[in-house]
Amino acid sequence: MERLKFNNKRFLIFAFLFFSFTFFLLSCGYHIIGSRSLTFRSITIKPVQNKTYEPGLEERLHNALSNEFINQGIGVNTSGGDVVLETIITIFQLGAIGAVDETVKEQGLLMRADIKITDNGRVIEFKNTASPIKITFQSTGTVSESVSEKERATDKACKEIAKEIVSRIILNYAK
Repeated sequence: MERLKFNNKRFLIFAFLFFSFTFFLLSCGYHIIGSRSLTFRSITIKPVQNKTYEPGLEERLHNALSNEFINQGIGVNTSGGDVVLETIITIFQLGAIGAVDETVKEQGLLMRADIKITDNGRVIEFKNTASPIKITFQSTGTVSESVSEKERATDKACKEIAKEIVSRIILNYAK
């Protein structure tokens, strides 16, 4: 009989903790937002416009956007998607962050884009969308090594901007 009481105590403690945790989690207003709460299942990404002098950005950002939407379970179509996304790259800047004896050792990369989403006549715009994290790269070594680092940093900036865009779209539709 003693053993039965011990198991009941353990069960009651477990049940109390489980229900308390569940109650606090649900009562705080937190809930998981994902692509399942969206009103659309596919998106058409129009060719990205590049208003900067940096070549090749439009293809890189288009690929990053496609990959991020696919990762979120949203189909990417060449035409006929439920929603249409238009992107314009407005700023691409490199700036020195660290220098030693007038030699630049580290550079920062700033990239911004304007976004327009059209959904059955409804238009949503996000201006000056940038990476939420600062993108930097080492510019030491040979010229080809420095260019290679810049290319990797550019790809990272495109991926981060794509994540930011998709997150904003999901949050906007979740409201």
